Formats: sequence, C-alpha cells, structure tokens
Amino acid sequence: MKKLLSVCIILSAALLGTLTACSDDDKHTDGYPPGHVEVPEAILAQFQNDYPDAQNVEWEREGDYYAADFSTTRSASNTAWYGQGGHRDMVKYEIPFSQLPAPVAAAFAETEYGQDGSGWRADDEVDVLERRDGSETLYVIEAERGESEVDLYYTADGILVQEILDAAPDKDYGQYLPQSPDGSVQAWLDQRFPGYRLIDVEAEDGGLEVEFIYERRKYEAFFDGSGGQWLYYKTDLHYQGTEIPDVVRATVEASELMQQGAWVDDVEMYVVNADGVETTYFCFELETRFGNDRDLYVRADGVEERPELGGGTQGGGVPVGTEVETFIEQRYPGAVILERDYDDGYLEVEIRHDGLEKDVKFNGRNEWVRTEWETRTLPDTVRQAVEAAGYRISDHEYERVETPDRNWYEVEAVKDRREWELCVADDGTILSERYDD
Repeated sequence: MKKLLSVCIILSAALLGTLTACSDDDKHTDGYPPGHVEVPEAILAQFQNDYPDAQNVEWEREGDYYAADFSTTRSASNTAWYGQGGHRDMVKYEIPFSQLPAPVAAAFAETEYGQDGSGWRADDEVDVLERRDGSETLYVIEAERGESEVDLYYTADGILVQEILDAAPDKDYGQYLPQSPDGSVQAWLDQRFPGYRLIDVEAEDGGLEVEFIYERRKYEAFFDGSGGQWLYYKTDLHYQGTEIPDVVRATVEASELMQQGAWVDDVEMYVVNADGVETTYFCFELETRFGNDRDLYVRADGVEERPELGGGTQGGGVPVGTEVETFIEQRYPGAVILERDYDDGYLEVEIRHDGLEKDVKFNGRNEWVRTEWETRTLPDTVRQAVEAAGYRISDHEYERVETPDRNWYEVEAVKDRREWELCVADDGTILSERYDD
C-alpha cells in the first residue's frame, strides 16, 4: 500500500502565484511559517491554468506528488495530484448521482445495493477519478445501510472493478495514481491482451499486480519481483458461459457438495505459468444449503487440483498491506500467503498455516473481521454439547471460525429428522441453531 507523507500548508486563492508548500526539511520562505518551502513554480502555474476559479486551496506532499485540495463553482470537493514535472496525473471531483453515465447507473441498479427494499442508500454525490496516460476514469459510488458502508468502483462503461466494505472515511485515492508497466510487462500485455485498458498497477517487494479490462471483463495479472516473469492471471466467468469446458462442468456437478444441494455462486479462471508451462484452472465458489462457501478447484482437463500460485510469504507476487501482513504474522506464525483478493467487499487473504488452508478476511480499514477453515477435528466439549442437546452429528468435516469477539465451530447435525447447522463455542455453548427448510 502506498503511504501518504503529508505536511500541509494552507493557501488562499490570491496567493497562488507566489505560493509556498511542504518539504522534508526545515527551510522556509520569508513570510511563511517555518518548515514550509516553495511549491515548484511549474506546478503552481499549471494549477492556475487548470483551475482559475479554485478557492480554499490546501496543498500537501504525498510521496512524489503535490496534492491540492480545493473547491470550484462546479464541485465543492476536489483534489488534484501533480508530479514533479508540473503535469497533473489525477484529479478527483464530485458529480451528482443523477449525472452518472447511463451504463454506470444501470450496473449499480443491478447490484444488491441498488435494489429497492434492500435498505441500502446511495450517496447523493459520486467521486470521479480522472487519470492521465490512458488509465481508466473511475466512478466511486458510496452506499450505506445502518452502520455499514460500501464503495463501488466502476469504469465509464459500467464494469465493476472494485467493491470495498467499510473503507476508511478519508479514502486513500492516492493508490489509484496512474502508473505504467515497465517494458517487459507492457510487451506481454500488448501481445496477450491487445487493446487492453489499464485500471491499476501496484508494486510490492514481493511482486507486481496489474489490473485491466479486456473485452469487457476485468483481469488481474501477477508478476514476480523483477516484474519480468508472469506468474498467473485470472478473471471472473459465468457458470453457464462457454469458456468452461464440459469435462470441468461434469466434475463440478458430480462433486459431493453439489450432490448435497450446493450451487455455484461464483467462478474464476486462472491461467498459471510454471516454468514456462501454462495450465488453466477454474475455481468454483459453492454455496451450501446453510449459506457457507466452499471452493472447488478443477483443472481444464477435469481433474480436481488447486493451483500453486507461487507460494512464499508474499504469495507469489500478491501484494498485501503492511498492517495485514503484520497481523497474519502475529496471529498465525509461520503462515504462507497463497493469494489475496476482494470477495463480497472484504479483502480475503488465503494462507497456509499449520498444514491447513485458511481464509482471513479484513474490511476496507484493514481491520481483521473473520478467519475460517475446514477441519476434521472437533473438541470433546463441543461434541458432548451437541450430543447433550439431542443432536446426532451427520458430517465429520467442520468449519472453524475465529472473530475478534468470539470463536466457534459450525457443525452439521440431525434432529427430529431435520438437517441442522449448529454454531458451538469452544466452551460448548450453542450460539445458534439453523435447520434446512
């Protein structure tokens, strides 16, 4: 994650021509508070040219950029980011929800957040991120229901590229400043996905992630630390789509979970590069009758197999924030990050810990929300509590769930000729009982 290095100074519109701004040293210009130095003249001149009616201007230094917060007659809340050479790389401004491009409004209306009666309410103002160098313009719709909030990022043609639940109030749009892939990555993208549209490039010590649109579908491609060797790319598919081979679909339909009444909720396709050998996999998120998710990985030839995406503490080039890495290292010592992705608005980090694959979820503030994994081990206190309540355990594969407030096991059992799912705390307290109706 990019870190903001912010040292602010306040400007008035009348002082734009002789403005001073922030610096890393303690030099200052006469007439301004200590610690403040000149904003580069090229940036000031370009800003004046771009926004002659700017008011209430405040500048701050964000890494290699100078960012101006200001208001205009058209938008009360704007931020413009300028590089060292004086060019504007990105601007954020507001538009009324009613002025959204028709494809964006239509796409939002099809989500659960845009449905009448859902309880979700979209904000009256929408943030727009305009970026240079051909990067996609993004429309950020914020919706809320009670104390929950969600941010939805759309391209102008209505493609959803990001969904984030409970993000920080002050959004770090700096992470969407446009970047260009280096020569080898650029050449690979041009060759494999000609005419692609760039969304985001994010570099970490462990590798490089490139998000882009190709043929109206969002893709994510991952490269090793040198940025030259691609590890894998992935995209979402429709279960009934023609991209899924019949032999793969047959394996899914014959799986134990599908036979027990589960259904396919989401599908992702992975193309993995292992020493120059490409293998295609499909990941099916199966929804069980009790509302639990299970992942089923199937190779393109119909064999059940989970792909190796690179391994290592960085997950084979998959970037995660420092706060997330620190939490995982402390709570799950020795864990290996397998992959990270956004799922239903949460950042989901898949890890391998103590020989088990676990899903660790974080909200938009990088706060830990939940960890879950499958296990065949059930403590005696839990087993005895289930049996004492008159249940008979019917499935000997259990779900272990950990949250900041409480931990429990999810157990499937039979009682009164009905199938039940029980949530049982470590001390044997039955927290909830749900039956399959």
